[in-house]
Amino acid sequence: MKRKAAAVTAFCFLAAITLGACGHDPLMEEEIEIPEPVTTAEMPTEEETESPTEEETTEECMPPQPVIELGTGGDTFTVASWNYYDAPILLGNWLGVDADDVKNSKGLKTPWGSRVKFVCFNTFGANASECYDNMVNKGDDLDVFLIEPDWALPLLNDDTRTAPLSALGFTENDTNDMYPFTVEQGRNNDGVLKALTWTASSGCFVYNADLAEQYLGVLNTEEMQQIIRDWDSFAESAAEVAERSNGKVALADSVDGMWQAYSCNMSMPLVVDNQLVLGDEVKRFADMAKKLWDCGGVSACGQWSDDWYTSGREGSTMGYFTPIWAFADDSFIMEASDGEYSWSVCEGPAPYWWGGTLIAVDPHTDNGDEARDFIVSAVLDRENLRKCASQDAYLPNSVTESMELASEGFVYSSKVSEHFGGQCYFEPLITNARSLDLKHNLSEYDSGIKSSILKYLVESYLKEGYSWDETVSRIDEDVCYTFPTLDASH
Repeated sequence: MKRKAAAVTAFCFLAAITLGACGHDPLMEEEIEIPEPVTTAEMPTEEETESPTEEETTEECMPPQPVIELGTGGDTFTVASWNYYDAPILLGNWLGVDADDVKNSKGLKTPWGSRVKFVCFNTFGANASECYDNMVNKGDDLDVFLIEPDWALPLLNDDTRTAPLSALGFTENDTNDMYPFTVEQGRNNDGVLKALTWTASSGCFVYNADLAEQYLGVLNTEEMQQIIRDWDSFAESAAEVAERSNGKVALADSVDGMWQAYSCNMSMPLVVDNQLVLGDEVKRFADMAKKLWDCGGVSACGQWSDDWYTSGREGSTMGYFTPIWAFADDSFIMEASDGEYSWSVCEGPAPYWWGGTLIAVDPHTDNGDEARDFIVSAVLDRENLRKCASQDAYLPNSVTESMELASEGFVYSSKVSEHFGGQCYFEPLITNARSLDLKHNLSEYDSGIKSSILKYLVESYLKEGYSWDETVSRIDEDVCYTFPTLDASH
């Protein structure tokens, strides 16, 4: 009966039919309304039909039951994460309780009666993989865990660490309404789907509308987008701002922010046949960054530094590359743009993603029923996706739901709405999310390589004046030290 209840719940999420048509949801306590009986005149005769048995009625109503190939029946359902934000929201929505109840471990039970255990490492996301390793090595219970796309591939490529979602009955059809780039982030190198997400972590460009009018003559977001519509236009506008302000105002907040957006759109992978590739696209970015660094078109402030925040508030930086998760009340963009100026949002020079969180399943789970039901609740239940958008700064990973919210002018909070003059920032984020294409351009080394490129680009090429060849040699050395199995670029 528990398995049947889960199948009904999952089907109702996926097919968006009424629950009363099929049975009783384990999480619902309202009784199903019994319809009025038909009159004798409406009743068919015995010759016309036979009354279906209870079993036949149930079979007609029930969808095909997903096959759970992983273990079931465990007494504890454990979900692990590195922070206190995402998992409690998802678990709370699934169980119909407040996220704080999940954080406080108030003896919560799943619909199957197993105990809910939330494990938080309270660390940086990059450190979470090692924490999961420790859990597995100690033999601790682990069923579902959260991972970031930046460091997901080593786990997704390891069948001892992550299970294919097909083992829980998920199919490619379940991803039809998701943003394609998020689905690609959840695949391993063989294309096997191993993780899904409830939020599309695309980014946009947030800019000081007063300074844009003063130095670029633009009066609205459409005009701003037109003059920074690609990287050549962006670089030209940045140089123009620097010239007109006598070097006092930079269009871009940092080389870090520019690289975050640029590196998501390179057509060539960074690793080919086990060799590091620093091709023309990387060199093109380096030259653009140097041109803007020298003329003042990009701020020299390091990302996350005190000066980086201050430059936005004081008006020496015009714009910030900003992901969806930064549109929260206490986020970096709210702090960096706090002050006397007006701020607006547009797509920026290229679509990009920044951050994000995926849900993966330990192949040794003994709570496969709960794992499936939890993931269905998190990534396929449109009501929960909509609810998440109001609980934290998420862009629902449903094209349909996010576009509906955009049409309603959705903004996370009144504080954020007032800060951006009531503008619905979902629109540029959706545009960028729909344009992202990550197929055939991911490797498990990408995050480390990109960090190394950025580090030596700024330190050696921009600050110390090394040649590009000398800078590449430093990048090679650093990458090959971090990843000893890789060959240098030349």
